[in-house]
Amino acid sequence: MISKFFLRSAAASVALLLSTPLFAAQTLFTNVNVWDGVADEATPGLDVLISGNKVAEVGENLIAPDAVVINGGGKTLMPGLIDMHTHIMFPQGLPAHETTWGAAASGAMAREGFDVYMNQGFTTLRDMCGPANLGKAIAQGVLDGPRFYSSGACIGTTGGHTDWGVGTDRLGDKSNHAHAGNSYVVNGEDEWRAAARQNFRDGATFLKIMVGGGVASDFDPLESITANPAEIRAAVEVAEQFDSFVCMHVYQDEHINLAIDNGVTCVEHGFLMKEKTMKRMVKEGVALSAQSWMSYDVFKDPAGIPGFGPEQIAKGKLVNKGADDMFSWAKEHGVDMFQGGDVYTYDLIPFATKNISVLERWFTPVEALRSATSTAGKWLMKTGPKNPYKEAQLGTLKEGSYADVILVNGNPLKGTEILNNNDNVEVVMKDGKIYKNLLD
Repeated sequence: MISKFFLRSAAASVALLLSTPLFAAQTLFTNVNVWDGVADEATPGLDVLISGNKVAEVGENLIAPDAVVINGGGKTLMPGLIDMHTHIMFPQGLPAHETTWGAAASGAMAREGFDVYMNQGFTTLRDMCGPANLGKAIAQGVLDGPRFYSSGACIGTTGGHTDWGVGTDRLGDKSNHAHAGNSYVVNGEDEWRAAARQNFRDGATFLKIMVGGGVASDFDPLESITANPAEIRAAVEVAEQFDSFVCMHVYQDEHINLAIDNGVTCVEHGFLMKEKTMKRMVKEGVALSAQSWMSYDVFKDPAGIPGFGPEQIAKGKLVNKGADDMFSWAKEHGVDMFQGGDVYTYDLIPFATKNISVLERWFTPVEALRSATSTAGKWLMKTGPKNPYKEAQLGTLKEGSYADVILVNGNPLKGTEILNNNDNVEVVMKDGKIYKNLLD
């Protein structure tokens, strides 16, 4: 059942977003405190000129006679937020999208999800299991929504974390998720290589593989290794041919090291790693994709998550125990970290910004914000020739950056919790178009 809470939240989000995004050849933000996505502090009293879909100039007392002027009133202008771990195609949970909803219905729900993310200030999403053509549709202007980077169908083995079929499936049966393009269940080096190539053919910008077990699935204990070195290396080799990289769904320390040994450079989750492994990641330039709210807050009581049964609840509690240590080590050793919410059910999507604010348990507000802006943007630019947005930088607000900006009532560099109230995100601009404006 679709929760009444989400319907109210989604309806409110859509009402706040402009039915047709407003585009002007030039837009001038005046009297704003500018945070560029990198600096320790915002710079007060500046103007920002947007020309087309780029930031043209940042400075004092800018003049642009033909520009649409937005008086920022001393509020904070900053880069749009980036969520690096979304699952836009299953807002009713994995089981429902296996047994009830096909690809068309799931895609329609994803379009609603775009609006909820945009209302929160997310101008870019990185989707971690789903059809890559959603990203192509946005990049080509067929759909409106956040910029969208897709892994394509995530890759795993029979009985692994991509095996989302029903319990009565037999060997060779194809799940609804596989038909929808959400996941591949493949076995052996050759099948993994073929799946990886198919993803890039479909428009994926990087790959996601399942190295160990997961929380939200039935057949794969967290302790299980569900991919062998040859399979992992096959996916990595294909990604390297496209000048891109591979992210791994993983929790256990042993599994993380197995994948790094074979060329994987991005850890999703990783909550059961040891400190030695965190140090290795820093030394070898392996990034951490952090799900702070889900792991630390939501998994304190995973029984409340739609679609979670006894097995998922037990695994969620185990992950919760390891999250505090992992984030403490991430802070201490300075790993390259970006924010990825992993919120995908109807009840949770409206709270994606909490994955930024919960990081303040371990990090400063500025560090938390960098994880959702400049650090994320840096890694998106590593996606090679399949990157649909190569002309400018994402995650920063500097001359030449993409014009993805949000105007915040308050100073999130002093406390990111103000982002959890969507009304504080008063203007949302993506690619030079205004999607939300509460100032009028």
